[in-house]
Amino acid sequence: MTDAPAPPTTQRVTSHDVSREAGVSQSAVSRAFTPGAHISPETRRRVLAAAERLGYQPNAIARSLVTQRSGIVALIVGDLHNPFYPQALSQFAQALEARGKRALLLTHDARRDVQETLDAARSYQIEAAIVFPTRLNAAPPSLGDVSKGGVPVLLFNRHLPGYPLLSVACDNYAGGRMAAAALLDSGARQLAFIGGDPETSTHQDRLRGFEARLTEGGLRPLATPSRAFLYDWGVQATRDLYAEAERRGLPTPDGIFGANDIVAIGVLDALRTLGLRVPQDVSVIGFDDIQESARLAYRLTTVRQPLEAMIEDALRALDDPQPQSGPRLHPGELIWRDTVREGPG
Repeated sequence: MTDAPAPPTTQRVTSHDVSREAGVSQSAVSRAFTPGAHISPETRRRVLAAAERLGYQPNAIARSLVTQRSGIVALIVGDLHNPFYPQALSQFAQALEARGKRALLLTHDARRDVQETLDAARSYQIEAAIVFPTRLNAAPPSLGDVSKGGVPVLLFNRHLPGYPLLSVACDNYAGGRMAAAALLDSGARQLAFIGGDPETSTHQDRLRGFEARLTEGGLRPLATPSRAFLYDWGVQATRDLYAEAERRGLPTPDGIFGANDIVAIGVLDALRTLGLRVPQDVSVIGFDDIQESARLAYRLTTVRQPLEAMIEDALRALDDPQPQSGPRLHPGELIWRDTVREGPG
């Protein structure tokens, strides 16, 4: 009996193998796989053809150790239950891909300091971090002084007043005013705001704008309960609001502003279970313009966040991360659908 032949060993194809096959230098191979690098079209063609024949894949980690640039941007998010953020993450990933970069998604437990997640992201040799969850009582997130080699950190649709941080956001205060104006123009006078997480700048800015516009009309909101940017909270808060009004013999709302679309959709479903018609009995408006808001079951009037413009501005800010005294604000847009009554005009 003879021993069976040993299986052939497979070795990883290296850039040296590709350079020899293509008849070019190893540096030319590296440039061929680096977006924006200076290399002639013919040399790139030869390198890519040789790489395909050999089954070569560039080692991005090894290349980052040489260039000190990984091309990785961390996206740190804590609330994937809110459909706005998966939508934003998808568009961020596409925008980074178009720039030859990659997105690294890290989830964050809101009960913990976001700095812990940022520190964990540093181990991936990230070039920048974009942070979605930030509460107003949080310490300012940082990965070191950018001027001394630190990694830039940008807050997206969040800001921390009093800190010179990179921040890009929708103008949530103006959006809150816009929502109030739409309800007032529809003839509503008994207005309520069902808020999200009260410790976030998005909640507080939208509420301040809403209340400011009502004050100008000589009105105050009937109620402003707040807890979370969640569908179940929108349902519960609406039912509690009407039960309390009935128990105490108080006026019930004829207009409700949900702090975001998913809250407003919960409001709509709760109103239907209470036998109330939208918008004949109650007008409802949301904020964000998530995909679900346009569906036939809801047709929600809402304030649209200019997501594409905000993402492009965020990536520009990371290219030149200068300290700011406040967020770079983008105006929202009123999207008129079926849940707010038309005004007298």
